[in-house]
Amino acid sequence: MLRSMYSGISGMKVNQTKLDVIGNNISNVNTTSFKSSRARFSDMLSQNVSDAMAPSNNQGGINASQVGLGVQLASIDSVMTQGTIQPTGRQLDVSIDGDGFFMVSKGSSIYGNSLEVNHRAGSHNITEQSLSNSGTEIMYTRDGSFTLDEQGNLLTGDGFRIMGYSLTNDDSSQLATGLSPNTVNTAGLNFRFGPGSQLNGYKVVLGAIGPGTVTSSEVNSAEKLIVLNGDFSDTGALTTAQVESAINKGLSSAGISQQIFVTGKPISFEGLGSSAVAGGTDALAPKSINIGGFTVQFDEGSNLNGYSFEIKDISAEMLNVKVQTGTKKIVINGDFLNKSFNASDLQDEINNAIKEVGFNQEAKVTGSIATLSNIKGSSDNSGKNNEVAKVEQNSIGGFKFEIDDSISSPGAELNDYTISIGENGKDKELSVEITNGSIIINGDFTEDSKLTADTIKTAINNKLKSEGKKTQMKVTGDKVVTGDVGKSAIISGGVTETSPKALNIAGLNVELPAGELLNNLEFEIADINATSLDVKYEDGKLKITGDFTKKISARDLEEKINLALADQYALELPKVKVSGTSKSYTGLTSDKIDGGEEDKAPEKVTVAGIELTFNEGSALNGYKFQLGTITPGTKTSVEISFNSKTITINGDFVTANAITAKNIQDALTRALEAKGIEQGVSAEGKPMEIGGVVSDETYGGTPIESLTEDGSINFVDATKDLKSYDGQLKTLKIPDKVKIPGTETELKVKTYTIDKNGIINGVLEDGRVAALGQIAMATFKNPEGLSKLGGNLYSSSVNSGESIIKSGVGTLADDNSQGYGDNLQGMLEMSNVDLSEQFTDMIVSSRAFQASGKMITTGDEILQDIINLKR
Repeated sequence: MLRSMYSGISGMKVNQTKLDVIGNNISNVNTTSFKSSRARFSDMLSQNVSDAMAPSNNQGGINASQVGLGVQLASIDSVMTQGTIQPTGRQLDVSIDGDGFFMVSKGSSIYGNSLEVNHRAGSHNITEQSLSNSGTEIMYTRDGSFTLDEQGNLLTGDGFRIMGYSLTNDDSSQLATGLSPNTVNTAGLNFRFGPGSQLNGYKVVLGAIGPGTVTSSEVNSAEKLIVLNGDFSDTGALTTAQVESAINKGLSSAGISQQIFVTGKPISFEGLGSSAVAGGTDALAPKSINIGGFTVQFDEGSNLNGYSFEIKDISAEMLNVKVQTGTKKIVINGDFLNKSFNASDLQDEINNAIKEVGFNQEAKVTGSIATLSNIKGSSDNSGKNNEVAKVEQNSIGGFKFEIDDSISSPGAELNDYTISIGENGKDKELSVEITNGSIIINGDFTEDSKLTADTIKTAINNKLKSEGKKTQMKVTGDKVVTGDVGKSAIISGGVTETSPKALNIAGLNVELPAGELLNNLEFEIADINATSLDVKYEDGKLKITGDFTKKISARDLEEKINLALADQYALELPKVKVSGTSKSYTGLTSDKIDGGEEDKAPEKVTVAGIELTFNEGSALNGYKFQLGTITPGTKTSVEISFNSKTITINGDFVTANAITAKNIQDALTRALEAKGIEQGVSAEGKPMEIGGVVSDETYGGTPIESLTEDGSINFVDATKDLKSYDGQLKTLKIPDKVKIPGTETELKVKTYTIDKNGIINGVLEDGRVAALGQIAMATFKNPEGLSKLGGNLYSSSVNSGESIIKSGVGTLADDNSQGYGDNLQGMLEMSNVDLSEQFTDMIVSSRAFQASGKMITTGDEILQDIINLKR
């Protein structure tokens, strides 16, 4: 028979198998995390037709002649490359981005220690004995489409349990029995601890305890101390609720999730704070003052506090200054009217006067004399007396005319007037006309006229009155003389009395009487600060004294001036009239000198048994001293707060003789110098020793794990340092509620997340985040050697090798977690089947199958021809 027929049969068989593999791949193109397979071929045994021959001297070597006997199936391989990651948005969908498989179990739930994992370096596998004792079968999958059952167990779609690690914030090397440490107490407070081992070996000690200290705590992990700060200076300043809240916040900030519960009543300590420093003064210069146009500044000191300057005699010939200690006034007398001195002169006089009374301060004077208006002045010579006008003594119509000074005020109102006769005729009625500087008399100035001097006088005077003239005339003569009718007379030489220029005294208008008596009358205000108003006529002038720093009454000044004039001019008795409102002269008296200070030390204060004495000065006025941190081992130091004016002393006030007054004094000196406060402090006495502020050491607490033996979930803080119990695999779950260790409180799980390390975090109803567990993962040295079980599950085989299990977070053993892929929540891995490749392989395999069949039909035709040779 032909060997080629049998080769065709083998070709048909293997290509049929390859088509089976391709069909399986294509049918699973949408299967989650499906891994495709491939069929590989190898040739079968070849038959030698002739053997190979070695080369000889005459010819070369000859290859063997072999005829192959067909093809055989070499292997069917699993292609374990990663499929495409597809987002789903479902919380329980998890994909693996990289190497690794989820571990699932078939069998009873595992919450205890029955499934042990060996995480020694180079091992990382499940012990055979614990696997057999657990009664479970471990399988592997990359299909992360998880579900939950009614107990919250995390399962595959087929109900197999997802395996993982329980987590803790405690020491994962200890057995997680969840015991609480012993209760400790200090300063009247009892501290009960929640379950856990994180605080084993810790002590509760008092830290800052001074007045006004905000309740807080810090954790010193190096020395295992819980330091409590608060106001222990007064009963009621601190509550247990405040202490409990502060300590738990401090523990949380230090990454410790174990809780503390506080009861009791805080004790108070006397002498933790001092009264405010008071009484210290610095040497200060008083405020500058202004007087009479000058500015006066003083050296440092308080001798002149309360004194004021006053300008008294402003017309004194010599500059003179007097310090009146009784009235606390510094009086300046000098010629302010003529400005006969300057600032330097005044400075010398003031300093001489201050020294005379024994004061050690000196003044510095700047500026110049202020101009004082209406303090001094005089009238002019414009005052005139009345003088009688003269009439040229010509006979006018036989009569003579002159001014009558007995019945009128003679003056100059008729100067340059002409007296003449106008209309004249027998029987002409007597009349007088006054116009254009003329007095014209009309009448019978003929012979035998009956005109008389009296009738003419009466007619003229009546006319003058009707014209508003005050002047009256006298007329003399016996009868009319016709020869004198054409004559006239001119009035001249009359003078009307006038007053000199009015005076302005301190803003008041002083009108002088008419006449020459008070021409060029001088006045001056001699004393501008006198207690009462007075006027005297001395040396040809009015000398006025009075308090012109205030308003002067016009009536009072008028009265005083007229009295002075009456004394001087007893016969004439001239009188003035004063009107208007006086002005007040400012700058002639100063404000009181104030603000000057002498150096003075504050009063002593006491804090914590130490008496503090201060050098002179006021830099520390208002500051309070108080104790700060008193914890054993605290280095002596001082803190200064400008805002609260508090000086806090820190040091070991607990250990006997650990701190001295000298230590405190040195620390105070350094702190004051650093803050630029230039005032010395001395400390004396024995610092107080504060007892009962350090608790006993805690012990006996055992770890709390998230997943307990009964399947319940304890709170493990996901925001703190996490450690896994990766020595045992457990069945993971996402519960409805999480129990708070040490309490009866259970908090609802509102939502959950799965991070890249497979840690399942539950967000609780109060906002805290609980670590519920960590998903376990495994890899194999030969993942292609895994046996497919269906349902996207694999089992290990003798050729895949044992599973290499990923160590949990914070493992205490060998950490191999870096060699695994990340867990991606809300994602699923798709099949890695490439349809284009599969269809291509299908075409090739189909053609290969057809070709192998053709070999058989061709062999059949050859055999037919051989059989036909017999015919």
